[in-house]
Amino acid sequence: MSTGPEPPSLGLSNLRRIAVVGFLALLVLVAPVAGILAWEPVDEGNIKVVKKWGATTGTVFEPGAHFVNPVSQSTSSLSVRPQSYTMSAQQNEGQQTGDDAIRVLTEDGLRTDIDVTVRYRVDASKAVDFYRKYRTLDTAEERLIRPSIRSILRTEAGRLPVTEIYTGEGQTRLKLAAEQELGAQFANDGLILEAVQIRNVELPAEYAKAVEQKEITEQRRQQKQSELEVEKLEAERKTIEAQGEADANRIVSESLTNEVLAQQYIQRLDETDTVYIPVGGDGYPQFVRNLESGSNSGSSSSSGSNSQSTRSGQSTGNDTATADS
Repeated sequence: MSTGPEPPSLGLSNLRRIAVVGFLALLVLVAPVAGILAWEPVDEGNIKVVKKWGATTGTVFEPGAHFVNPVSQSTSSLSVRPQSYTMSAQQNEGQQTGDDAIRVLTEDGLRTDIDVTVRYRVDASKAVDFYRKYRTLDTAEERLIRPSIRSILRTEAGRLPVTEIYTGEGQTRLKLAAEQELGAQFANDGLILEAVQIRNVELPAEYAKAVEQKEITEQRRQQKQSELEVEKLEAERKTIEAQGEADANRIVSESLTNEVLAQQYIQRLDETDTVYIPVGGDGYPQFVRNLESGSNSGSSSSSGSNSQSTRSGQSTGNDTATADS
């Protein structure tokens, strides 16, 4: 009984041929994808730590494009840009929500809140060490930066009285202590410390009020002192002016002798049609009497006789006038 035509038999050579063609087709499809995966780009401001089968190799890729084996190699990216970690009492100012200021006790046992910012970056030359210990920046901030800065500031603040901790000198002391100790710790962990900023020192309410009152009192004292100094200078100025006027009057008084006054009087007579002649109690013009009193004794005697004669005549005339009237 016939069962129909038998299918053509595939020989071993044909199977090999089909396998080769299929492999080549797969290679054509996979090669572009594998080629893309083999290139590892690194953006500016970042580095990539190279790993093989999950373990770090000690190789770090700088910004640019690099070739990796997509089967056995992988990379982890790290930013080398400047970073900042802030602990503050202000809402949403730091990495933590809510009040995150560092609370310390001063030397005299008063509680003070400190706002601080730590500025740092990953040391590219020690990126492998950093990655092996922390993996990410967030982990480093929680495990290294946060506890370290709290401990350092609490220790240093405990050496300062409250009267100093809020001053510029006290804050500088906190800053320098933190930079010195934190910088040493960072160097061992693949980080570079750029700066520690003491943003604010919040004093206890009762002490802050006392400080404010003291400052107000000091300002008033300084204002009063300034007013007293102004008054003193004004008094000195008036004294100098008065002394100057007195000296000037003295000089003028010494220069105005009887002869000078008489001469000036006579010169003024030509400048006016009305002449007022001051007469002394003895009936003589005042300047004439003054001149007579300043003459020498010989002249005085002679003039005295003449004056007496004249005065007698004048007196007689007056008496006559009186009698006639």
